[in-house]
Amino acid sequence: MLKPTQADLSPRVYGHFINGALSVPSANLIDRYSPANGSLLARFSAGTPKDVDDAVAAALKAFTHEGWADLSGTARAKLLNRFGDLIAENAERLVRLEAEEASKAIRMSAHELVMVVEMTRFAASLALTAKGEAHTHLGPEALGLVTKEPSGVVGMIVPWNFPLVCLFQKLPYALAAGCTVVIKPAELTSSTTLEIAKLATEAGIPAGVVNVVTGRGAVVGEALTSHADVSMISFTGSTAVGRKIGGKCGESVKRVALELGGKGANIVFADADLEAALDGVLLSFVFNQGEVCAAGARLIIEDSVADAFVAKLAERAKRIKVGHPLDKEADMSALIHEHHMNKVLGYVAGAKEQGAVVICGGQRLSGDTYDDGYFVGPTILGEVTADMRVFQEEIFGPVLCVTKFKSPEEAVHLANSTDYGLANGVWSKDVDKLLSTARKLKSGTVFANTYFEGGVQLPQGGVKQSGFGRENGLDALHEYMETKQTFVKLGVRQPALAHTIA
Repeated sequence: MLKPTQADLSPRVYGHFINGALSVPSANLIDRYSPANGSLLARFSAGTPKDVDDAVAAALKAFTHEGWADLSGTARAKLLNRFGDLIAENAERLVRLEAEEASKAIRMSAHELVMVVEMTRFAASLALTAKGEAHTHLGPEALGLVTKEPSGVVGMIVPWNFPLVCLFQKLPYALAAGCTVVIKPAELTSSTTLEIAKLATEAGIPAGVVNVVTGRGAVVGEALTSHADVSMISFTGSTAVGRKIGGKCGESVKRVALELGGKGANIVFADADLEAALDGVLLSFVFNQGEVCAAGARLIIEDSVADAFVAKLAERAKRIKVGHPLDKEADMSALIHEHHMNKVLGYVAGAKEQGAVVICGGQRLSGDTYDDGYFVGPTILGEVTADMRVFQEEIFGPVLCVTKFKSPEEAVHLANSTDYGLANGVWSKDVDKLLSTARKLKSGTVFANTYFEGGVQLPQGGVKQSGFGRENGLDALHEYMETKQTFVKLGVRQPALAHTIA
């Protein structure tokens, strides 16, 4: 396990980051205690509507008067690449902060930071290559131009499970588009966002372009969502909160992008590479303690191979190492807080009452390593039917629900039988079956013969109750841009109302 330095033994105390500088911490602070051992990690200022007003004013000034929106794509790309370099140079500290506050296994957190740098550099490439359209076949006396323009001030509301990754699926693309931002990180996991804002300024991104107001969603999130000078809200979080944000944005006709909950399924056919499927299915529900909106929380498996497959899966799940976030050998760590742990265990208890069988896990872990934290090991529930709550609702913990199928049609029906549509997986060696099944799945992402793999070039997002809008890929750049058409009349314009001419 990594040994903390003397500086790390004292809790971090932060103000907001507005107009290029950290403010003095407020008298009202939010304490973040470690979910793994109860130690005080950090204290964040509890933001007010006045703090949001100040941050939005700084962002609006940077957008309208300081020239950020008019900066060339080449200039913005240079700044983004420098930003990415600084993130990479500060990786060790950022990884530690992220692991501690979000309760991540540190080797997983290190991988996420690599993704952050990749997204920043990809966004820089989009800033370089962004373009509009010229329509030259509208007739000899007409020219049509389609241009993309930055939306303005963007409010970003980021969740606690992936503070950096979820932020960087938004931030570099908005900056590449020419927008300025006000970020509200989750009140429990704000350190990395504040440190990132400092690095943005160090990279040369002008003051006011990136602002951060910490605090509770009911105060800061509400003020940001309802602010008249915020042109767009990009939110990642629960479907319940997303509905409220979408409604609030609708009242003011404000653009909104919502990346919400999920209830992903891995469909495993009997002809799959079952060894690969075992590894992928296990990863899909234990990664980040299952606190992943795109988690493969359901296993829909062909009846003929189900029992043997699940028995092997349970044996592997029991070998997963659950430990402290800074333990380099840990595969997963504690759940985010006690209330959430109790909610996860409540789902397991409810499933048992409805007839599901606990194949492994299902309890709070105890012992010297675990007694001070909110640890739950990998849990597999068998005999789960589509009418059970654990099949339909997002648990957001390391819990896998197993349901058997006999035909491809039944498998697809089961996978689509939830309100969510974020991500699913399909496992088969038959490419026809693989692709035809993927086509029928109602989700924004389908992983085929793998899980949690992809590229920054590929857009991701949800359908149904998993939201709308896309992050990553070229779509992410366009998410933060308005489309304008300009019709140019060439030559002599013939009067439309000739009889009015004297």
